[in-house]
Amino acid sequence: MSNKRYYLCVTPFFPSPGNWRGAYVFDQVKAIERQSDYRVLVFVPCGFFKKPSSFKIAGLTVHRIPCLQMPSYFFNGMSGGLNGQSLIRRLKAIHIDPDDIAVCHCHTAGFACFATAIKHLNPDVKTVLQYHDLDPFQIRCGKFAAWRPNVTYRVKKFTRQFKNIDLHLCISEHTRYNLLNFPTPHPDECYAPYLTALHSAKHLMVPRNINTYVLYNGVDTTVFRKLPTQTDHSVFKIGCIANFNDLKDHITLIKAVEQVVKHQSDIPLLVSFVGSGPTLVSCSEYISKHQLNRYFEFVCEMPHESLPEYFNTLDLFVLPSYFEGFGCVYTEAAACGVPFIGCINQGYSEYVPEADRGKWLIKPHDYKTLATLISRQIKEPITQPLKYTYDIDKLITQYLNYLKNLNLESRI
Repeated sequence: MSNKRYYLCVTPFFPSPGNWRGAYVFDQVKAIERQSDYRVLVFVPCGFFKKPSSFKIAGLTVHRIPCLQMPSYFFNGMSGGLNGQSLIRRLKAIHIDPDDIAVCHCHTAGFACFATAIKHLNPDVKTVLQYHDLDPFQIRCGKFAAWRPNVTYRVKKFTRQFKNIDLHLCISEHTRYNLLNFPTPHPDECYAPYLTALHSAKHLMVPRNINTYVLYNGVDTTVFRKLPTQTDHSVFKIGCIANFNDLKDHITLIKAVEQVVKHQSDIPLLVSFVGSGPTLVSCSEYISKHQLNRYFEFVCEMPHESLPEYFNTLDLFVLPSYFEGFGCVYTEAAACGVPFIGCINQGYSEYVPEADRGKWLIKPHDYKTLATLISRQIKEPITQPLKYTYDIDKLITQYLNYLKNLNLESRI
């Protein structure tokens, strides 16, 4: 048995055999293994009445823990005590002593209950709660999201556990702003469902004196990199990888392309959409109705291991997504030498230097400006500078150094 202490990762986002969603958490876990002396253990939820099991994915053993989830996030957090004890039982079953756990890293506010359960047994453990969304308390989720008693319960349930959290990890400065200023919206917030939910929470106060750290979603640069293959520049190819839903706003890109080709219908341009979802049909119908089919292709799904090769076929990556905590596809594109265009005031937009934001960022839904930026990049392509590193090993090393020096007495 190794003498290494354990780093627990408890997350709803993680790949499984045949499904690579949550790959950014997988990359984070692998980087923690590479850059530390910890033994990393990964736990993911399964149905409360299912028998606990484990599976292997790319050399990692992932343990399932039975969890009781509230339907449609209704009074979400009510089952936290049961779920926390489920983790303790799972640890016992695989012969892990809570005293041997150095770090318990939980993803999303709803999983704070697991950090609380570990902290009660091992007060010396460092607990980390990571937020992946601009809605840190997940108050916009569920059928009764805006109902005041539901919002009140959920926020109070989560914030009562802050006393057990040593570090609040945010995937962007915008996410940190929304956490620390809740329920006051960001000055540039435009997403109506979140603003409605915040209005229902305006009577609530949350702790401000908490330890926070911004850890951007990094990229494994041994995988995502510029390949020695020749891009076919006879056709200007734009890539877009995202589930089809309102927030990803594919229609803005479609309308922008419509503007571009309106003035030059024979332009050699192709937009490659990768993804599926509820707005796919309406987007396809718009393309057909406006006779734009020759400029678009649709790929339903793509194996994760094929993404680097896909990025290397692109001249530009465009995803006009808004209300985006970060968005790893932007920096994955950059790591492959492909510039990206997106919206202002998003997590990924923090990587664009202030002086260059007008060249690479648009306001949400502004398809006319997007058309102008695409046309410029077709006619006179320019290089995109970025403010920060996206190398996940460097980002994780900085984070681990911060965590190592974290004073537990400073938490609320």
